[in-house]
Amino acid sequence: MKKFTLFFLAISFGMVSFSQTKIGKTIVNAALLSKTQLNGMLQTYNNSQGTVYYAAPSHPSKVSYMTQNFDGTWLPTSWTTQVLLTAKSWSQANPTTTPYTTIDPTNVYSATCPYCLPTETQNEWLKTPSITGTAAATSLFLKFWLGFSYNYLPAGGLGAPGATLQCKISINGGSTWTTLWDANTVTAFTGWGWREVSLDISTYKAAPFMIAWNVVGADGDLFALDNVSIAEPAAIDAGVTAITAPLTTCNNLSSAENIVVTIKNNGATAISNFPVSYKINNNTPVTVTYTGSIASAGTAPYTFTGAQAANLSVAGLYKIKAYTSLSFDGVATNDTTTVNLSIGTASIPYTMGFEATDNLAGWTTLNVNADAFTWGIYTGVKYAHTGLGFTAYPFNTNGTTAADDWLFTKCISMFAGTNYRLRFYCRPFDSSYPEAMNVNIGTAATVVGMATQLVNLPSITDTTYPVSNTVFTVPT
Repeated sequence: MKKFTLFFLAISFGMVSFSQTKIGKTIVNAALLSKTQLNGMLQTYNNSQGTVYYAAPSHPSKVSYMTQNFDGTWLPTSWTTQVLLTAKSWSQANPTTTPYTTIDPTNVYSATCPYCLPTETQNEWLKTPSITGTAAATSLFLKFWLGFSYNYLPAGGLGAPGATLQCKISINGGSTWTTLWDANTVTAFTGWGWREVSLDISTYKAAPFMIAWNVVGADGDLFALDNVSIAEPAAIDAGVTAITAPLTTCNNLSSAENIVVTIKNNGATAISNFPVSYKINNNTPVTVTYTGSIASAGTAPYTFTGAQAANLSVAGLYKIKAYTSLSFDGVATNDTTTVNLSIGTASIPYTMGFEATDNLAGWTTLNVNADAFTWGIYTGVKYAHTGLGFTAYPFNTNGTTAADDWLFTKCISMFAGTNYRLRFYCRPFDSSYPEAMNVNIGTAATVVGMATQLVNLPSITDTTYPVSNTVFTVPT
């Protein structure tokens, strides 16, 4: 049995943890968890800006040739599969922990292809019906959302040798195929999650064609496919894709903080002279006119400054929403981006249960050994101490890399000479595999900054979630 450490935090100050644990893919294969999800890479709050919420990916267009969200009868009408491993091929299901509803709440199911063992080899195809193109289209784009991880791609190095997903096109009824996109060529990333892929297939717009998604290899990870569209894109389509400043900070900010956003032109024609806005919490929006020109597929930064800057002088949690308001915008659902920020310090008492309702803005992780495994957020009543949420660290499954992974709270104000109590609950996944964890306190979310050890747990074996209580003071 492989294992992982579970850690439930009741009250924490500058908590730092490292452990060495494993989870086996064999225990939940039928549940459509990915190996990367099993290894703790679910929803690590690792972004100094806090959580980013993405708009549902609807793609209105001038002409739509096909859309498919896999919510109806399986297989969709005229779609076909080519199966090598019956139990490890394409089916209608959901990733257990990160279903596509996290992107589009109206979506129910996805097309999924489970991972296989090192002794198994997949060559699983999911094919569209023939699609009649038109030479009259200005351009033609294939878009789809793919859920996958980098770790068990051949390039990721954890598989034996790993499996990839390729998107292919055929113009002769499936006799021969040309690769349009290969997951194995993406830039390395951590975690299992959904990513949108957009491919220009204008070259094929005049001829009937078929599209296929092919999972090929051994010992890969779960792949999930959703919201497929083949369409001529809207001529006019803009949106804010990122809010890059300010960032979460322990320091109090000023009454005139610049808000920096990134605008993207998703349409087929250049755009200029359109409104861009931001809104903090439920306050009145601040709106300006962007006077520059952004070419098709281009991006541009914009800084709200001077009279348009934000008053963030009061410590606390802020939700900043930024968006465009372009006339005749063809896709309203990609206009907006939202971030949560933590400004200043929290006060005592401070609690965190890692529930879905908890705000983790200001919490960060540090993966010192730079491997593919670090702290993550999980849900499940079976392993949570109370409620559904908990945080866990999974061991690097290669069995040779020592763990060195830290989970930091947000900044918390304390006073010299005052007694404080740190209380938390932790357990190993399996009592047969003792774990080790330290809890430190310091003045910065860095290894050097965590200068004082509060708790040393060299052998964690009790799976009943025993409580740890420590009373301490701080020098300043």
